[in-house]
Amino acid sequence: MDARRWRRIAIVAAAALLSATSCGRVAFDFPGDGAGADAGDVDGGAVSTPASCVGSEVACGASCVDLASDPTSCGRCGGRCTDPTPVCDRGTCSAVCGDGRTNCGGRCVDTSSDRAHCSACGASCAATDVCVEGQCTCPPGKTRCGPKCVSLVSDPLDCGACGVRCDGATPVCNAGACRSTCTGGRSACAGACIDLRSDPEHCGGCFSPCPNGACTRSECVCSTGQVLCGKRCVDTQNDGNNCGVCGRGCPASTICNGGSCL
Repeated sequence: MDARRWRRIAIVAAAALLSATSCGRVAFDFPGDGAGADAGDVDGGAVSTPASCVGSEVACGASCVDLASDPTSCGRCGGRCTDPTPVCDRGTCSAVCGDGRTNCGGRCVDTSSDRAHCSACGASCAATDVCVEGQCTCPPGKTRCGPKCVSLVSDPLDCGACGVRCDGATPVCNAGACRSTCTGGRSACAGACIDLRSDPEHCGGCFSPCPNGACTRSECVCSTGQVLCGKRCVDTQNDGNNCGVCGRGCPASTICNGGSCL
């Protein structure tokens, strides 16, 4: 029997004697033994990456960045643009923005299509809008009803036209008409008749949106070079939450570059 085991027996015996003579509580710590001994000390520290990033952004350390336009991480995490190439243009540090792009704080953006800079730097569109030819408008297939962009073919509050509400005996909106049930292979999602095989907002199930807006045969499809990790399409070569493979987070003080935490 090794010395550590003898020490444990001695401590437990002392605890039993103490409990018989005292109402106090005693806490024991066994150094070097137990799963929690090295907790938080894996790879040099706790992970300090965002819980999730949206759109084309990836996790670089504690921030979400767009590698195509962020001058502090241009093309790769930590790739900072400085003079004489201070702006980030499509993932490359450049002296000036090219191809009609506009310099918005070191970011080269297309103000004709960028939601955050639609027509001018800082002119952002509403959450349901997209930027088309420098104007904030509803996405294809959606119509503006008041402040919202809705689908007139499926919205039970605006079925066929703005303000037409489906209720009573015809509670669902099916192909722009209020009906009692959904037809044509569609499924009811909160009163909206949806084709779960192709709808990017309800892909394979109600309220299961695709991160890049592409749903094929009830499955979300990512763009070339991206991988579906949970409900997000990510670039595993640069994403600090999914570095190399889905779910591998980079530890504190490191970044993901080329699929490795560096």
